[in-house]
Amino acid sequence: MSDFTIFSDDAEKVQRLMVAYQASVKAEYIVLCHRDGSIIAEVGSLGIDATPLAVLSTASFDSARQVGMMLGGENFQSVSYSGENRSIYISPVDQALLLVQIFPGSKLPNRIEDFNRLLVEKLVDAVPAFTQNTSRLVR
Repeated sequence: MSDFTIFSDDAEKVQRLMVAYQASVKAEYIVLCHRDGSIIAEVGSLGIDATPLAVLSTASFDSARQVGMMLGGENFQSVSYSGENRSIYISPVDQALLLVQIFPGSKLPNRIEDFNRLLVEKLVDAVPAFTQNTSRLVR
C-alpha cells in the first residue's frame, strides 16, 4: 500500500465536505480511498472493517473499466450495484482515488451522478493534492 500524507487542515476539510454530503444524499456510509484500497477518510458506519470493502470496490471499478475497453473504449464513469437492503455507488476522484457510497434500500438517490460530481469538485478544490501524484500523500 502507498503511504499517504494528508495535513490535518486538509483532513478536516475533507471530513466536513463528506459529512455534509452524507446528510444531503442520505448515505449510510461513505469512504474515500486510494486505488490500492487504503482508506483516506470515512463517514458513517457499517459495523464492519471498511478495508476489504475499499479493496473490493477498487477491483470492481477497475473490472468495469476493462469491460468498457472491451466494448470499444467505453469510459465508465461509475459503477453501481443494488441489493435488497443496500445499494452502492463507486466513482473516481481523479485517477488515484475512489468514492464508495453505501445507501440504505434497493435504489440509489435520484441524480446521484450530479451530487457526486459536485462532491468530487469540492474535494479537489479543497485538497488540490488529490489530483497530483497521490503516492506522495501520507495519512
